[in-house]
Amino acid sequence: MPARANPLLHPPFLTPLTPPGPPPIIACALSQTPPKLASCRFVPAEALRGQRWDPGYWFRVAGPAAWACAPLGDFIEKITYGPIVTGQRPQPAASGVAIIDQKALRPTGVVLGRAVTVAEGSVYDLPRCRLQRDDIVLARSGAGTLAKKRFTVFREPVTATVSCFVDLIRLRGISPRYVATFLRSRPGWAQIERLINGVGTPNLSFDEIRSLQIPLLPAEDQAAVDAAWQEVERLHAAGCLDEAGAALDAAVARLEERIGPEKELAHESRESHEWR
Repeated sequence: MPARANPLLHPPFLTPLTPPGPPPIIACALSQTPPKLASCRFVPAEALRGQRWDPGYWFRVAGPAAWACAPLGDFIEKITYGPIVTGQRPQPAASGVAIIDQKALRPTGVVLGRAVTVAEGSVYDLPRCRLQRDDIVLARSGAGTLAKKRFTVFREPVTATVSCFVDLIRLRGISPRYVATFLRSRPGWAQIERLINGVGTPNLSFDEIRSLQIPLLPAEDQAAVDAAWQEVERLHAAGCLDEAGAALDAAVARLEERIGPEKELAHESRESHEWR
């Protein structure tokens, strides 16, 4: 008696959908609680050539439905990270340049008390890494930093630079506070979470940062976000970090309400980042 085909491995309804050539790869997503199959998507095998294999990368993420979007790269004037210095540690100095590293980053601002000050002109103080007011500082890797939304807007009145694990992002033509707030929102963070999803240490490359889609809200809406940050910055400067965080969360919630309903963003190749 001939063996019967396993319907789980060879479901008959897939036969007319399977094109000639390599079989499709099945990308599956598991829900967190309780662990079970949440969704499944078929990805052509040839689409994986030179691409990522972690399933989360191939699932759709939500984006603003009511607004046109543009890649963040359209607004980036400069993006860099600090110098990589091996075989030595920064030597503290009484005055000089503050190194903003991951432990100094909070959602509401930089905690200068956690920054090391080094001599001006040292190997840790490269001109390309000098911070300016309103630069975005972002922890570029790490489960306890990048994956915990460790990024903010730099505004401290000190001479400062970034460490090798922090990205400096200088924008033009858009409010950095609006961008930082949007990236904390559901449609903003969903994009980052998809890009850092994988088997290794969470990491966000320059190309991935440039690809993040930002809704083009009118100037008055961006100004409203800037106004909300005044209270965030006041509380942060006073050392009231919990209260500052609550004020920032409220600003994120108001922005999500202003952005409105979300639509799905299908996976795109590295060369294309169109919202659909």
